[in-house]
This record gives sequence, structure tokens and C-alpha cells, in this order.
Amino acid sequence: MDSGPVAAQLESVLAEMRGACERSGRGTTDVTLVAVSKKHPLPLVHEYVAAAQARGMRPVLGESYVQELKAKRSALGTAATFHLIGPLQSNKIRDAVKVADVIESVHSLSVLQAIATEARKIGKKQSVLLQVNISEDSAKSGFAPHEVAAAVGEVSSMADAVSLQGLMTITALYDTAEEARGDFRRMATLRDELVQSGLHTAFEGSRIKLSMGMSADFDVAIEEGADLVRVGTALFGERER
Repeated sequence: MDSGPVAAQLESVLAEMRGACERSGRGTTDVTLVAVSKKHPLPLVHEYVAAAQARGMRPVLGESYVQELKAKRSALGTAATFHLIGPLQSNKIRDAVKVADVIESVHSLSVLQAIATEARKIGKKQSVLLQVNISEDSAKSGFAPHEVAAAVGEVSSMADAVSLQGLMTITALYDTAEEARGDFRRMATLRDELVQSGLHTAFEGSRIKLSMGMSADFDVAIEEGADLVRVGTALFGERER
């Protein structure tokens, strides 16, 4: 097995993920690790991809900037799956649809509609998640919790071009992981409400995935039902300035 620093950090993260799954009665394959590679140099990303593959994992990388995603996609090709997790500006939507496997940061109906328009142009069905401002933090983007049901209802008109995978959130900045638990729990409750109202059928496979939790709190997020966790610093260390 490889022994580089990223490989060791991956092993540590996976151990924490296993512990959180065990505590919450979930299987270790229930949660996908999205390695947030934004602003990290390509050699480090190559090291991560190799370490993940050595463990039988399909590497999933999270990027915040479309241009950086394009460059890394060009370098890595199909060796990894790429998720766009950062704010998506209208002038970047065309390129995002061309290069991202999944766009997690769909924060408004206008962005969702624009994604569908661009996907139709190239015959693609774009996988997306709706970003929810679960903390109702003015510094964060996303649908307010009470807006999500209506947004999901709009997806049926875009079903030829959009595959709705789930919901994503970036919580308010808390001092401790435990403080974020309430927000993660509210995301799980929101999912339950969508299921109870029958809106889960708008999601791929009638399953609503939750993308929540980052380096400081992904274990708590898993305990509260996260299906994807976005981990950067715990894998790659601090980003270059």
C-alpha cells in the first residue's frame, strides 16, 4: 500500500467515516467521500487519485471554480468524477455543463433552468443537487428551506436535461462540529418532508441524497444522514495562498 502523506490522511479520514457509520448504524459504502481539491496543485491531486484507486475507490473530486475544474479534468480525464461545489455564475454555466459530472451548487431556479438549456444543446443529462441555505445565513447562497418543495416541483419540466440527485448545504460557520448538528438534522427532516409529500419521485431513483459536512464536521454530518461529505483540508492540508 502507498505511504505518502495524502495516503495517510485518506486512511485517517476513512477511519473517521467508518466510525461515524458504525455509530449511526449505517454501512461504510453508504457515504461517498468528495475530496475537495480546489486550489491544490495537480501532483497532490494525482497522489490522492492513486491512493483512492489503491483502496478500490472511485475518486470523486470537488472543485469550486469552473476554470480549475476544466484544467484538472483535462489532466485526469476519466480517472475521477468531478463535482462542482462552488458558486456558479451565469457566465460559467455553459462550461460547467461541459466538464462537471455533477453540479452541487444549484442555488436558484434561474441557474437550474440555464443548466437545462445548456445541457440540451449538447445532448447531456446533467446531474445536479439543489443548494439549501439551511442555516438561513445571509452570507450563504441557496434556496430557503421553505422554497425547496416548489423548486423540486419545477424539475419535471426539465427531466430531459437534468437529473436531480439530492440536496446540498453549506452551514453557517460554527466554532464546533456539534453546533452544526442541528442544521444537519434539519436537512434530514427536509428530506423526510419531501418524501412524505411524494416529491422524492422527482429525484433520480426516487432517492434524495444529502451532501453536507466538511473537514471539521463530516463525522457529525454522517451521523445525521449525509450521503456525500466534502473533505479538503483533512485530506490535502492547508491550501496554497
